[in-house]
Amino acid sequence: MALPAKAFAFGAVVHYEGQVDDRVAYFADVRYLLNKTPPDQLGGGVEVREIPVTAVYEHASKPEFVHMKLQFQCPSGYTLDRTTSKLSDNKNSVRAGNTVSFRIGPGSYKLRRSDLQTEPVAESAWRTSNAPMLSKAGAIACNDIEFHQALHAAIKGKDFDFDGFGKRIAKLGLPADMAVIGESLPSEVLEFAWENFWWNKVLAGQRPDPSGKWAKPASDADKQAALERLRTKQQELEAGAASIRTGLLQSLKKTDGEMKADLEAAKNADKHPDGSKMNKYEAKLAAVFRGQPEEKVVALMGNPNFNQVAGTRFLRYTQYWEKAGVTVYGAQGVIGGEVGGYAECYAEFRVRQDAKGEWKVDDVLVRADYQGTGLGRYKLMCDDVLSRAKL
Repeated sequence: MALPAKAFAFGAVVHYEGQVDDRVAYFADVRYLLNKTPPDQLGGGVEVREIPVTAVYEHASKPEFVHMKLQFQCPSGYTLDRTTSKLSDNKNSVRAGNTVSFRIGPGSYKLRRSDLQTEPVAESAWRTSNAPMLSKAGAIACNDIEFHQALHAAIKGKDFDFDGFGKRIAKLGLPADMAVIGESLPSEVLEFAWENFWWNKVLAGQRPDPSGKWAKPASDADKQAALERLRTKQQELEAGAASIRTGLLQSLKKTDGEMKADLEAAKNADKHPDGSKMNKYEAKLAAVFRGQPEEKVVALMGNPNFNQVAGTRFLRYTQYWEKAGVTVYGAQGVIGGEVGGYAECYAEFRVRQDAKGEWKVDDVLVRADYQGTGLGRYKLMCDDVLSRAKL
């Protein structure tokens, strides 16, 4: 299969398998790597991590796609002493190729090929598997900080360092040539698969079409009404703002400092160890935590998403907001729907050992991202993160 030379966004082609006429492409939406651990199990030896994966099918007897909220049981990155709030690194980690424990979580669904109607997919019990797709998806879900850091490290000005990204994710056992693409939603990756993997069938008029809806023209009235609803909502969202999402590069650059006034460097702001100025959220957290033991972070902020690389620990706290979009399918694919969106903000404490061997906060990063209706909510997510520290 061939991919465009430059492909930017929040999706990843996790796996591709099958023979001609019965191929399957699996796409992960790497925006949403969520911690679904029950509250009473936080700080224990196992965490539940979720990643959305959409399987797009070529064969006429199979659905157009199945969108799965895959959940994995991941070894916690740390063990927590609840008495002292001390963290201990847990070196057991999931790598692609390992056997994983997984289940299909709530909110999964399929798009039937016969009539292009959605149908819920039942939740499943916990099972184990070393199937390539599940193993790779589990490696991403269980190592979300490492994967996220690999994406951000790959931003090089106006370009994306595919080689550098590949080298970083290869440490997780993932293929170095795993593609990141400009599509993430089920409706988007459905069209991506047909336009990029199976385009010859489309040109030959051989795309399976039992419903007749891919080929049968929609009425102009229905199509225009659907598009007008979307256009109105987008205009409301984007008034005075740049385009919310035009691919991975632009979205990740927003995350790294293009969030306008609220994430710009504050006047006379403190600085990071590399000399760059802190934004106002970072400055507030640094004033409280820099130089403090990591136990204080845990005591005030709660259980973190934890990762340790060599002599550096990363303690991350994230707030999410999501509104599901509604997609209407018809002639030639998507004809309308309701705009969805998401917003997220995280604070990441970098912790290193001092001369006495004590783990102390060395730096603080606060980053945010949004899409669609999350435009007005990312600031609230950042405020919620800081509220944990009573700021």
